[in-house]
Amino acid sequence: MSDIFEEVDESLRQDKIETVWKRYRLFVYGGAALLIGAVALNEFVITPHFAKLRAERAQAFETAETQLIEGDYAEAQTGFRELVDEESSLSPLAANYLAQTLYEGSGDVAGATDALQTAGKADGSPFERVALLKAAYAKADTLSLTELEAMLGDMKEEETALGALSRELIAAKAYAEGDAARARTAYNRLKFDAAAPQGVIRRSEIALAAIPIPADTGEAAPAEEAAPADAFETTEETGQ
Repeated sequence: MSDIFEEVDESLRQDKIETVWKRYRLFVYGGAALLIGAVALNEFVITPHFAKLRAERAQAFETAETQLIEGDYAEAQTGFRELVDEESSLSPLAANYLAQTLYEGSGDVAGATDALQTAGKADGSPFERVALLKAAYAKADTLSLTELEAMLGDMKEEETALGALSRELIAAKAYAEGDAARARTAYNRLKFDAAAPQGVIRRSEIALAAIPIPADTGEAAPAEEAAPADAFETTEETGQ
């Protein structure tokens, strides 16, 4: 008797599966067709299309760079600007070159700065961050210390070469605004900053030698070098 019940149950299950399949099989077939179509579209249309665009952009960049090297600034400017306007992954690098073209070709500092600032982002790609730092250098004379710090954003806190360059710019601006104590503190830190390029370290040492120590900081003045011993001996012998 139990076998009969099992057969009945099995028949009911099969009937249900068959009913469900008949009801939804078109959706299954449609979904499978869409999946296959999407894979084919990506493989044979979308991927080749974007590969072609990347190759065209790379060629356009190379052409513009050659024009810049050869001094054909008008054509180079057009090429780099088109790449910037496309807002692709190559745009930040093109913006750096566009700024160079504008500056070298016509001395257009404002245009170069605008190109850099438009592309620059503190939390973006390396080329975007380089563009921002260049823009900050170009505008440092017209910005207050607070505005300069806001422009650089979190980049000035990074333990990277760009971070060290940002901190050096802030130190220079602090001294320009009369805050010698802050400038000396910043330069002292840069001297021992492991991320700072050698040029930053050397400039920090030069700045510390040139900036007077504020009287209210308690910072010890550098010890004077002792005169050579043979100078005293010569004085004794000659009496002069």
